[in-house]
Amino acid sequence: MTSYDVLIIGSGPAGLWAAEELAKKKPGLSIAIIEKGSFSSGGLMNDCKLNLSTDIGMELDELKISRQEAEKYIQEIDAKFLELGADQKLHGTEQKEIDKWVTRARRCGVDLVACKQRHVGTDESKNLINKYKAQLESLKVKFFLNREVKSIRRKDERFLLTTNKGELRSKFLLVAPGRDGAYWFRKQASRLKIKYSWGPIDVGVRIEMPSEIYDPITDIIYDPKFKFITKTHHDKTRTFCTNKGGKVRIEPANGKGFSLINGDALKRVKTQNTNFAILNTINLTEPYADTLEMGRDIAKETVRLGGGKPIIQRMGDFLAGNRSKMSTFFDKAKHYDTLKPTLPIGIAVVPGDITLAYRGRIIDNIRDTIIALDKIIPGIADAPNLIYAPEIKFYDTKYFTSQGLETNVPNLFIAGDGVGKSRGIVGAAMTGMIAARGIIKKIS
Repeated sequence: MTSYDVLIIGSGPAGLWAAEELAKKKPGLSIAIIEKGSFSSGGLMNDCKLNLSTDIGMELDELKISRQEAEKYIQEIDAKFLELGADQKLHGTEQKEIDKWVTRARRCGVDLVACKQRHVGTDESKNLINKYKAQLESLKVKFFLNREVKSIRRKDERFLLTTNKGELRSKFLLVAPGRDGAYWFRKQASRLKIKYSWGPIDVGVRIEMPSEIYDPITDIIYDPKFKFITKTHHDKTRTFCTNKGGKVRIEPANGKGFSLINGDALKRVKTQNTNFAILNTINLTEPYADTLEMGRDIAKETVRLGGGKPIIQRMGDFLAGNRSKMSTFFDKAKHYDTLKPTLPIGIAVVPGDITLAYRGRIIDNIRDTIIALDKIIPGIADAPNLIYAPEIKFYDTKYFTSQGLETNVPNLFIAGDGVGKSRGIVGAAMTGMIAARGIIKKIS
């Protein structure tokens, strides 16, 4: 059995930035990263969009740090991306134009959060990740790829990890499983008696439309973040993950029993379409508070109604409460033939009725959001536009941690989106650094 000082589960931004922090601050440590996939990546491989603001992707109160401290982390993370070859171009710097959009949104009762952003692109991110991996390997960080952790046990004040390729042991353990591993880790946490509570979950859809509709704002703000209080139920919704000239894509099931919708964009090759998500934030209290299970149920039901595939629906059908059908999906009379989806119909997704798959309250909130957004940017609600489901973000379980992100189980630290400590690449990388410094403090 191989033993290490620190084992890191997950090679997304949280795991990679934690490994560098540990390797540079404590060069004598033996460190290994365990990744169930064949490539070190996590969320970095999907579009790789950086929001360089403390207002997006992180909760400072949850992390127990000040805004000034967070800004220092963001500067370090951005500098690392530039060192690795990220595009020097910074979006969101034209403040006068941004102010016009903020005012326009406010007149419609909507908040627009704008910040400086950097876009790497799915095609460029692989080179960036390979370069970072090589740097970490030169610092003696070991990578175990295609290595899936089946269980975590605590034995003799050490952690024993059973994987599909044998056992590994460590004194310190950092778990950064990403959103895809959220459900897996909660099972492990229950066995280890790690304290947690349920937090909110984001359930929504992805909108796809001709780029020309959204160009007026994406030319100024690469990924605009609109925040809404819905008209019908006064619930919170927001736009998320805009991909100008991008594609809608499928997140594979990976044993979950359902696939999800997402989107990304390449740096060098563009489509004629733009996509973004509308997410409805849902909190549950009593008698049922498990938002993770609720999200899984919604995803399973949606894919079940799609015959094992996610559902696609025309905007006109969705707003009218009608099911989209294969026979009328490109109906010329309704101008449905003017917009082709970036996912193949019948192969990746199937026409159907999202209003049948989702709870009525969620549908009301999504519909209210589309109508409100159409007032700010006319064309969002055009009938030929496309809606995909399910799009669900699993960062709902909240684990109780110290300032250094240590759980109540001694020497077990957590970081990233999958454990509810961040919502995005920059926030995840920051939590990885915080956890690494927490480990270093205990060692010292």
